[in-house]
Amino acid sequence: MNTIAVIGAGWAGLAAAARLRRAGRAVRVYEAAAAPGGRARRIDHPGLGLSLDNGQHILLGAYADTLALMRELGVDPGHALMAQDLALRSADGSLSLRFWPLPPPLHRLGVLLGSHGLDGWRGRRHLARVFDALDPDRVDPSEAVSDWLAGLDCPPGLMTRLWEPLCLAATNTPAHVAQARLFVRVLADSLGAGPAASRILIPRDGLHALWPAHVCALLGGDLLRRRVRAITPDPAGGWRVDDESHGHVILAVPVTEARRLLASLPGATAFMGGWADCAHSAIGTLTLRLARPWNSGHPMLLLRDEPARDAWGQWLFDRSASARTDVERRLIHVVIGTADRYAGRDPARIAAGVIEQVRTQAAGPHPPLPEIETHALVTERRATFDAVPGLRRPGAITPWPGLLLAGDWTDTGYPAVLEGAVRSGLRAADAVLASR
Repeated sequence: MNTIAVIGAGWAGLAAAARLRRAGRAVRVYEAAAAPGGRARRIDHPGLGLSLDNGQHILLGAYADTLALMRELGVDPGHALMAQDLALRSADGSLSLRFWPLPPPLHRLGVLLGSHGLDGWRGRRHLARVFDALDPDRVDPSEAVSDWLAGLDCPPGLMTRLWEPLCLAATNTPAHVAQARLFVRVLADSLGAGPAASRILIPRDGLHALWPAHVCALLGGDLLRRRVRAITPDPAGGWRVDDESHGHVILAVPVTEARRLLASLPGATAFMGGWADCAHSAIGTLTLRLARPWNSGHPMLLLRDEPARDAWGQWLFDRSASARTDVERRLIHVVIGTADRYAGRDPARIAAGVIEQVRTQAAGPHPPLPEIETHALVTERRATFDAVPGLRRPGAITPWPGLLLAGDWTDTGYPAVLEGAVRSGLRAADAVLASR
């Protein structure tokens, strides 16, 4: 009866379980999927002959809760992550933003002086205005990203080559419909906070090895692989998860699953209101296994997408320097935001178009792409909620004592990013600990 049930072993649920277990509380975690990790899980790629993350993910230096959790679990971020000062470069060399490691606010001047391809002085003046406007509380919550940037006199070229792919990276929502306030929050906590916060952190051994694997080992037999059928109030106090009694429940599942489990509780319809009906978008990742490492010199490059030509990718990741094993150093990943756009098309055509996109755009400034041995396209269908204005996102507290919510879709202040998931799990766990 004194145990705490955590339903869902994604990043939110595992973060909550880690906090509770380290506080000496008895925890049982229920996970319906074959592998923990949620939408940031490890999967087998039969075509590649490898087990890899279901997509390329990065962290930022601003992800304070995630980095602190890693340290609490005995994981050294400096060993587990490849860190580099933020540098945004297009694969074709037409755009480069270098974020010189100067203390705030001088780092803003470093961005303006250390960059090229900004469409002249208008582009530099626009970037200066962006830095001055990085206060989410001053952004109209009904405003879209493209409108906010237009109000800061954004040149059309920068909108296409810089801001639209950045918006997709941060929110997986097109700039013309994405909520500006959420996007500005990400920018303010990274670019606006100085070089350390804006550093790019790339996992060397995959996301699961960063810290979720340590939590799974900590849980042992208390990580149960089964789908929960129902949660109901226990007449003796607390909650019943199927046929087991618990003092508290943290519901750390996707919004559709949360809606299913809450539906039978009194007052559920009024509580859920509109937040459970938010739309979701896919993210695609095309992984190429090369005959040898590419050694492009840049772990991350911007791509110019042209869907009419099947050039779908926005970001290219070269694992030559960040991976530990020989075979993973021969991988490159191309990330495709809002991948629903290619739904129903032939995957072979998608892959061929993206491969041609990489070859064409990276041809000039970089070494020739080595021979491609094989490739695999993975599409996470419900990767993120659409970060549009008007979303109603609940907090951790519910109307039912002892029942809490967690997940990147709850009100974390961020879009659907890993830090938001961790933050939500820790908040739910802290609420449980504060109740005793």
